[in-house]
Amino acid sequence: MRFMVTNFAYGTGPYLRTTEVALAVNRERESRGLERWGIIVPLVYGAKQRRIMLEEFGEYVQEYPGEILLDQTLGDILTTVFYGDNTYAAALEAWVDTYERASREAHRHLVGYLELETLLGEHRDLRDVDFVIELSRAARLSYRVAPIANVTFGYISEILRHALEEPESVIAVDRSLVRRAIVVAEEIEGGAEWHGLAEPSTFSYLPARALRYPTEEAIPPTIPPPSPDHALMGDGIYVTVTGIPGLERLYREAEALGMKLYSNDPKAIPASERLLPHAVVNPHIKLQFARSGWGSVWLSQLSGTPLVVPDFDPADDPEIYFNNRCVEMLGLGIVWRGQSLVEILADAEKLRPGIQKRNRDLERRFGTLDGNRYAAQRIIDKFPIM
Repeated sequence: MRFMVTNFAYGTGPYLRTTEVALAVNRERESRGLERWGIIVPLVYGAKQRRIMLEEFGEYVQEYPGEILLDQTLGDILTTVFYGDNTYAAALEAWVDTYERASREAHRHLVGYLELETLLGEHRDLRDVDFVIELSRAARLSYRVAPIANVTFGYISEILRHALEEPESVIAVDRSLVRRAIVVAEEIEGGAEWHGLAEPSTFSYLPARALRYPTEEAIPPTIPPPSPDHALMGDGIYVTVTGIPGLERLYREAEALGMKLYSNDPKAIPASERLLPHAVVNPHIKLQFARSGWGSVWLSQLSGTPLVVPDFDPADDPEIYFNNRCVEMLGLGIVWRGQSLVEILADAEKLRPGIQKRNRDLERRFGTLDGNRYAAQRIIDKFPIM
């Protein structure tokens, strides 16, 4: 069996999104009478990542057991350049300083003996793996083991270049460090042979944005289109963001309005009922409250459920600053700056027609809202590996 390998940034969304693209590539290859490929995914977040991946891909694992393999060692290497418990500035500096060493370490590991596990915990050891493609999303390392398809929401280099244009009171990271990081980001991004940039994405609000790379193509949002959900439940809000001061007040307001709280992590969201994020599509979910990562933004958009995002912390990743701006300017959601829940609900309801129109326009433009399938077709066309 030949293999794909995923390469992604920190957080839950990136490893899910890259795995989804890999699965779409296999579905498309199978539909064309081609062999399926194995998928190697760095295991960065241990048991939590395994649990989330089983929740998301459990049916797939039953049909194709052993096709997704988790790589703990590669995950440990990625951890050295991820955000983790550091501040954003400290993580950026660590990345710039260790990128070359960590990339060499990842390469040596991948071309050697791999001790892997299936999602169900069964051991699979491989040597001299035949890597056919690397699926990348905001990658922090260069594996240098296969041609790269970058399926993304934006470019780190572009985000950092725009950060230089903002005052340090807005984005609080040392500008000399940002300039060093741009060089690293451009080196990684420039290694990709194809860039699929989702629409909308971080800088979609810019009317005159130029292509960053000549191999860039627009694609639909790269999450699975949400399936209808008409489960009976109380009206409420879905919350995935934690640690933001003032949210307790909103929770109390929701209770006073007779609304329920839903979350994928009830331990982090007091008095919430556990539901997977797919429930956002249910008409009883009046809004989703989440950080403006693109998985959450696209889920709200394709569900037609308005998104509410917390205001930007100057010490946070500048991607979130520009994502917030995009969400607000495109009418995909609301930036929460202390408004009452009653105000938020009223403003959110006004956004629904515009969100629905945007989805219709995207479907006319691309012929589909399934960005993963669209990207998989383009990848197979661009990388005709039999």
